[in-house]
Amino acid sequence: MQQSAKNTVKPRTYTIRELSQRYGLPASTLRYYEEIGLLCRVRHTEKGVRIYGEEHIARLDGILCFKRTGLPIAKIQEFYRYEADIAKHAEDILAMMTEQEGAILKQMEELTAGLGHIREKIRYYTKVREALARGEKQPRWEEIITSPTQAACISNTPDQAAN
Repeated sequence: MQQSAKNTVKPRTYTIRELSQRYGLPASTLRYYEEIGLLCRVRHTEKGVRIYGEEHIARLDGILCFKRTGLPIAKIQEFYRYEADIAKHAEDILAMMTEQEGAILKQMEELTAGLGHIREKIRYYTKVREALARGEKQPRWEEIITSPTQAACISNTPDQAAN
């Protein structure tokens, strides 16, 4: 059974402005991605207006995911070149993704350590604020901080540097 032209669902298309708004990217970034081959087969009207489809949405989702993980643009390009011939480049893709996973895990460890330090600072300065509000002497860093690693950072607090 054939569908008539009236019943044919036309694929959704997007303008550069719509994608720019959807992703919070400047239009120049979308044009750059097209220029360097990350966004392929972008249609242009006779007036030069770019027309994007669902395949571009999927590709942008992937690009932005990679960027959030810290993968450089050159590596993202390399990934998509590899992906064009998965059978030939499966090992290359696996090596790239494994390397990026390691980099992300290292960054997560560093961020977790930094978060611990920030939380200790919040705890300390909350106690300082409370003591000052009660008219008491402000506490010393070592009196509040329980983590040996954080206690070793005494010189990072302004009141301790003056002592």
